[in-house]
Amino acid sequence: MSMDILNAHDLLRLADQRGGIRVSIFLPTHRGGPQTERNRIRLKNQLQHAHHALRTDGMPTARTDAILEPGHRLLDLVGLWDQPSDGLAVFLGPDGLEHLRVALRLPELVTVGDRFMVRPLLPLLNAGGHFYILALSQDEIRLFHGTRFGLDQVNLDGLPLAVWLSMPRRRPQVHAFLADRGGAGGRAVFHGGDDHDVKPLILQHFRRVDQALRELLAGDQAPVVLAGVRYLQAIYHQANTHSELLPDGIDGSPRDTNPDQLHRRAWALVEPVLRGQETAAAAGYRALHGTGRTSNTPDEIFAAARQGQVETLFLCTDTPAWRTRTDREPLILLTDTPTTSDQLDLAAAATLRHAGTVYAVPAPRMPDANPIAATLRY
Repeated sequence: MSMDILNAHDLLRLADQRGGIRVSIFLPTHRGGPQTERNRIRLKNQLQHAHHALRTDGMPTARTDAILEPGHRLLDLVGLWDQPSDGLAVFLGPDGLEHLRVALRLPELVTVGDRFMVRPLLPLLNAGGHFYILALSQDEIRLFHGTRFGLDQVNLDGLPLAVWLSMPRRRPQVHAFLADRGGAGGRAVFHGGDDHDVKPLILQHFRRVDQALRELLAGDQAPVVLAGVRYLQAIYHQANTHSELLPDGIDGSPRDTNPDQLHRRAWALVEPVLRGQETAAAAGYRALHGTGRTSNTPDEIFAAARQGQVETLFLCTDTPAWRTRTDREPLILLTDTPTTSDQLDLAAAATLRHAGTVYAVPAPRMPDANPIAATLRY
């Protein structure tokens, strides 16, 4: 499977785009089997909902078709449907099209307005929700994105890390042969090379991988797990500068481990770390409750987030405001005056913009019984 990486920088870039007509489409996708054809049908239906909304608003047919045409081209993009993930997000605007395959089952939803909606993607940014595996083998390097549910290989085409995915080749060994033919018994002596001369090359290569990986993650503090033989893991640790690389890795060649096994072994390492960050943030909220440093009122939090006051924001993914739609409402029109539901999007973006942390979690993991809660810096 293949997945497109999403970090806080990418989400903010989408959330900050304004003006013109912008269409956001979200849909769950099947990973394989006979139901994969439903992925295309769902996208086609969502595009029809958007077309109907734009025409109802008085937009001429020609302009409506021009706005949605890049989305229709996706229907014939073979690579997209051959390698689906759990969800697909499509953004159509004046600057063109972006689409993301994500390891998250998204709702079926279309929004039309002068901005994109990003709320369905927020769980991907949970510090307690995802991790990465950097798989090191003799010939290549691969990057996987993981959640508690499974793994997806990250699509790195055109990204800086892609340049360093091929490992440096081992130098061919040169053997010197010396035969002593003068003695009765005779003897042969071989002088062979060893692998020590390749270690500096690998270390230099891993330093470049480390730099490209940090640029790719763009501040994402999710844990990174190494998978590979101990020799390669040890060299990579010498090159690493990413603060969230776990000290323990998955031993053995990743090529000899199927994705399910790789996921199980990685999850055992990362779950305590992931849940620890989220649990500590929730405990911090409860400890500060009643001191003026917390809030669970949407209007207050929205205003505080815009001022950079929000340090940690919790959003409940089980509420109607989060789900944004009902079965009778396949499409949302975004208005100039944000609704309470829209404020969740805007508060999350403002929190991230000011280097805060956002947790989009189910109700049992909220720090109190309210659908929104924030710890304030002051």
